[in-house]
Amino acid sequence: MFSLSGIFWIIIVIIIFIIGVAGIILPVIPSLPVIWFGILLYAIITDFENINVAIVVVTGVLMFIGTLLDIIAGVLGVKIYGASWWGTTGAFVGTLVGMIMFNILGMLIGAFVGALLGEYLRYKKTDIAFKAGVGTIVGFIVGVVLKIVIAFVMIGIFFLKLLFF
Repeated sequence: MFSLSGIFWIIIVIIIFIIGVAGIILPVIPSLPVIWFGILLYAIITDFENINVAIVVVTGVLMFIGTLLDIIAGVLGVKIYGASWWGTTGAFVGTLVGMIMFNILGMLIGAFVGALLGEYLRYKKTDIAFKAGVGTIVGFIVGVVLKIVIAFVMIGIFFLKLLFF
């Protein structure tokens, strides 16, 4: 069914997919764009023989929607829980510092602490600050869940098309 070079490229795409899935948790890797790149690469390498332009476009639209929903989820999580620009900025800085210093868990803790500190500096009230920190975590979790679903839909479309159509 597949040639040796075809199997080689499928393995390369699977590795790219694994990197993309890892990016769901590690924000330095753009998860959905990496997964889409794997699909596009395979389509180009195989002259769109098995993965046609329609699949590339559909998965590209999913990538765009998923990335947009992830951003919206993060912002809404912070905003719904009442964070100001200070809390949002604190969450962003805390996420980066936490990720650099302590990896994935540090990223979550850093986002929470950053939002908490940002709001506390602005309002000097712990209840408002704590609420903003919780909103940061809720938004992050919703964004991760959305990206997981869309990533596996994209990967599923790729393999369904590759194997059955």
